[in-house]
Amino acid sequence: MEHRQNTRVQQTRERLRDAAHRLFLQQGYLATSIDAILVEAGISSKETLYRYYASKEALFIDVLSHLTMEQPGFSSKLAALPPPHDLPSLQEALTQFSREILSMMCQPGYLPLVRMVIAEAPRFPQPGTLFFSTVTQRGLAIMTELLRAAGEQQIIADIDFDVVTHLLLGGLLTYVLASLVLEGEEAHPPSLDRADAVVEVIMRALTP
Repeated sequence: MEHRQNTRVQQTRERLRDAAHRLFLQQGYLATSIDAILVEAGISSKETLYRYYASKEALFIDVLSHLTMEQPGFSSKLAALPPPHDLPSLQEALTQFSREILSMMCQPGYLPLVRMVIAEAPRFPQPGTLFFSTVTQRGLAIMTELLRAAGEQQIIADIDFDVVTHLLLGGLLTYVLASLVLEGEEAHPPSLDRADAVVEVIMRALTP
């Protein structure tokens, strides 16, 4: 009985999340109403939605999390990154992290959502703020922790961690941005070895 109930709860959340995701991409965050999400999900009662999500903002955060940190194995792989004990182990950890981030950025459902966030930012910055706090800040925090551990062991140069983390994340993003600009047959996801190359450049700056 409890298993069936949990399954129904999960299915309802998925229907709401998938419906919201489709409408956010089609109409934008601002133009998508709670009523429209309910119709798209085939759910008649607002009480059902509010049982799972306190607001449209909370639903948008769940859509973002589902595409990023909640991808199967994604968070566990990042959590399992070993603390660095020398430069090679730091490079290995940063490379694994960067490959996971680049793979996540290249998901079919991720780039259109980023495109929507960028398009709405000039007149409605809330989706961008939510995206930064839900996705970007968490990635920066993981990288900062790796660098701080390396700094405490004095295996890297004395350098501004904030600059390094933004350069690394920004370097990965520049390879993905072409997919935001180019459409159709011209757009190709970047190879994962681009992540390796970005980390290699960063490591030169970190090497004492």
